[in-house]
Amino acid sequence: MKILPPIVLDGQMRPVVSAVAIEPETVDDPHIQACMAYWTDAKGDAFAPSWANFHLHELPARVLPYALVLDVTGDPAEFTYRYWGSGHTHYHRRDYTGKKLTDMADAWSATLLTRQYMAVFEVRRPLVFLNTYEGVEEPLRSLRMPLSEDGHTITQMFAFVGRRGVTETLKNLFTPSPDYNG
Repeated sequence: MKILPPIVLDGQMRPVVSAVAIEPETVDDPHIQACMAYWTDAKGDAFAPSWANFHLHELPARVLPYALVLDVTGDPAEFTYRYWGSGHTHYHRRDYTGKKLTDMADAWSATLLTRQYMAVFEVRRPLVFLNTYEGVEEPLRSLRMPLSEDGHTITQMFAFVGRRGVTETLKNLFTPSPDYNG
């Protein structure tokens, strides 16, 4: 497994214990591999596929609840959730569709995710992040992939978060929404 430079955690990221970026092809997860295969086919000779050529319904059905699509705008980059899979609502206890990443209720989560999306923005290729949390037995595997409408600029990001081996303990790390009934 090729390990990329870790995201630096400054002690202010509780409950995150560690976040390490690795190459997607080194991850033994059929859903991550299905997303990677689809992304690779959709991009053709480009560095990344366009959102117009990336059709969520062509991914395995089990991926969709844990998929995310973010629009990337501005300089510095700002991320807005275009698609928020329903499985994320179960853990975050909120639906962030149409909201900016910086609007997340838990600042530690927004900071971690921003760092991960910026890492993909810089390397311009997919990465998997192994995120280890306090009290959660397995690292969360988070695939982040660039999309580009013009073939040069990253205009969207696709993400899939593998929840294999992750229990309800993860749900308790997020601030509940007063109007969430799940």
